Amino acid sequence: MSWKYAIGAELTDTGFDHTVLPRFRARLAGSDLGRVVFDRLLEHCKDAGLVAAGGKQRTDSTHVISAVRDLNRLELAGESVRAALEALAVAALSGWPVRST
Repeated sequence: MSWKYAIGAELTDTGFDHTVLPRFRARLAGSDLGRVVFDRLLEHCKDAGLVAAGGKQRTDSTHVISAVRDLNRLELAGESVRAALEALAVAALSGWPVRST
């Protein structure tokens, strides 16, 4: 629902079509929300130690891209372990034999 609100869609809207993104961009450009989003992203990057306060910083810097890649890999590994544990729990509760290899 939050995405529907953000793009100005009706709650009964069944999905996206080709006009949604241009309308959203127009709403974002018409207000100062783009700057708000950027400032929040920048603050998050500062808190995570990805950018330093003061001076010039490029968001496509190698260390920023590397940190994001590492975070994505860590999240993927965590999700894989979670999915495996859930599958084992379902198998154990259903009485199916669980084999280890």
